Amino acid sequence: MLAIPLQYQRSAIADGHAPRSPFAGVGGRTEAQFDFFLPDFTGYTLQNYRNERDPNKVEVVYLHAGDPHEADPGAPGEWPPNMLERLLQEQLDRHDYQKMHRLRCYRGRILTDRLACFGERDARAHEDILLWVPMSSTPTAEEFPMIKANYFSRRHGGVRIAWRTAAGNLPQWREIDAQIWQFIEDWSVPQGPVSRN
Repeated sequence: MLAIPLQYQRSAIADGHAPRSPFAGVGGRTEAQFDFFLPDFTGYTLQNYRNERDPNKVEVVYLHAGDPHEADPGAPGEWPPNMLERLLQEQLDRHDYQKMHRLRCYRGRILTDRLACFGERDARAHEDILLWVPMSSTPTAEEFPMIKANYFSRRHGGVRIAWRTAAGNLPQWREIDAQIWQFIEDWSVPQGPVSRN
């Protein structure tokens, strides 16, 4: 269970939504969402909450428990090595890649507007990440290019996580991901023993 401070909750600033911690078990909810802003990993302020396209915003789209067997070799789900293997078989050219920001970024076999970038996320835990990176990082009036990550981690018994931010923040992907995990540690609420009546 997470106790997310109000300044990190988009529901706290949206019209018609009562502020509450999305991981507090209210109404059976089992998914957390929160946002923060670069460069200092701060929450919403009177200045930044008005701009949905703030290039410094990082959105944690979802964070919830996952099946620990997702990390088994060849298992379906969001374990990055398994996702990459499926993509290499079905969509990506394993020989057409470039290295950038400590990631190996693959192009699709059919021309696409994004790269699939794979790299080591946490060396101590032997965990990787898969990022979807748009080919163009320059915003236009119609589009706001974003990098997107979704993956499974074995930490805490199995966690699925997805986050996104402006494509220009790709050089900071490691710091962003590490900060999300720091928030998880900082905001975790100890669980007491389950009572059986």
